[in-house]
Amino acid sequence: MSGVDVTQGSIVAVDPEELRYVATRVENASYHASSARDEVGAADALQRDNAIPELYYVWPCGTGIYVECERVYDESRALSEGLRLAADTYEMIELRTLIAMGEGDVPTHIRRMKSLYLRLPEPMKLSEHLWRAWEDLTGSKLSDTWGSSSAHAGLVMSVFMNQLVKMRTDYGMGRGSLGEPRRAEARQPTTPGTSDRYVPMVKTPLGTSKAPASLAESVRRTPSGESDDLSDRARVRIERYRMADGSERFVAYLSGSREMPWKDEDPFSWRNNVGLYVGLPNSEGYNFVLEALERSGAEAGSVVDVTAFSQGGMLAQRLATDSDFDVQHVTTLGSPLRIPMGDDVTSLTLAHDDDPVAALSDGGSPMSLGDDDSLLITRTFDDTATTLERWSANAHRVSAYADTAKLFEESGDIRGGAVSDYFDELSRATLLESFAYEVPEDQIGRVIGGSSSSGDEE
Repeated sequence: MSGVDVTQGSIVAVDPEELRYVATRVENASYHASSARDEVGAADALQRDNAIPELYYVWPCGTGIYVECERVYDESRALSEGLRLAADTYEMIELRTLIAMGEGDVPTHIRRMKSLYLRLPEPMKLSEHLWRAWEDLTGSKLSDTWGSSSAHAGLVMSVFMNQLVKMRTDYGMGRGSLGEPRRAEARQPTTPGTSDRYVPMVKTPLGTSKAPASLAESVRRTPSGESDDLSDRARVRIERYRMADGSERFVAYLSGSREMPWKDEDPFSWRNNVGLYVGLPNSEGYNFVLEALERSGAEAGSVVDVTAFSQGGMLAQRLATDSDFDVQHVTTLGSPLRIPMGDDVTSLTLAHDDDPVAALSDGGSPMSLGDDDSLLITRTFDDTATTLERWSANAHRVSAYADTAKLFEESGDIRGGAVSDYFDELSRATLLESFAYEVPEDQIGRVIGGSSSSGDEE
């Protein structure tokens, strides 16, 4: 069982202008080092030309001081050049990312790339190398690698991913999360922001008396079907809190697909939610979650935090990008997609390197998934396997991700401070009520048909 690796989950986390500013400062230092070297050399020559004994030198020059000034000059020049090269390379990658995701003024991005290239070709070559390295370790190219292996898990993943990648290509949607912000904007006229109360479901009160005290405890509340507990059998679990300042906050826990996810009658089936992966507006699971939140008392503008597993992770991301709720915290566990959710959302992404579903994220997002407190927490669940057969369903379990959350919290990583602060604030709240929402077995067919159902099904 390996330790955790914590990053902010994006390729570019550097401000090129800051690098250029530092490069200028270093260049100034090199200038002064050059001046000092010249002055030392001149003083040394003057004293030697006047045949002054070295014992009586006014300025003890010597070869040592001159060489040290020369060293400082050479190293500072090399450092400033390296900083400028890094700045241009990072900007090239950032511009390429923005172009791939359709963000901002694409023609302006292209012109800027051309100007950087004309100034110095080397950053373009380096950025191309880094971009290809990212592609080769992810997505369809990784799928090709799996497909060349005789490992059963590798073959299954190859077929599955190739089909999903093909679907994205057919819809002209690009790889992974690329272009998702643009697609989210295009969905707005057709994707509901709150429920119109037509999804049938079974609503059951739960008896939990307090908020989770940690990330690991919060993860364990996510419905998964791994135990016989009533709330664990639910599709959605929602808790409503009264915060210390008198405001209300809803915390939703979303299940992934399970049992028989290939059956179209289930609103959490693969087919009914594949649109989440390819960026389409329709999703039966999304409608189910909207309805559950509304039945719990959430309205447009209500603060909603979400913890979600597997396919539920895509539902959580869709809530953050498309719903009318004020989604402030999103925690995903083994999600098949990682979506940038904006600077107003704190995103915690937990993913195992040997989780085949998490691998469908296609390399993740080349942009940050949320605000500055957002984190990508990864590890290899079973580091004893060394071949492609390491892909294991055991790595794709809520309990496994709860272990990862605990390892992160016990690691002492300074970036866990914001996570602890959130749960400290939640622990001071009063839990008003909590509910579990299940799909009614005798009404599953009505979900697909969109039939009206205004009351709770008990």
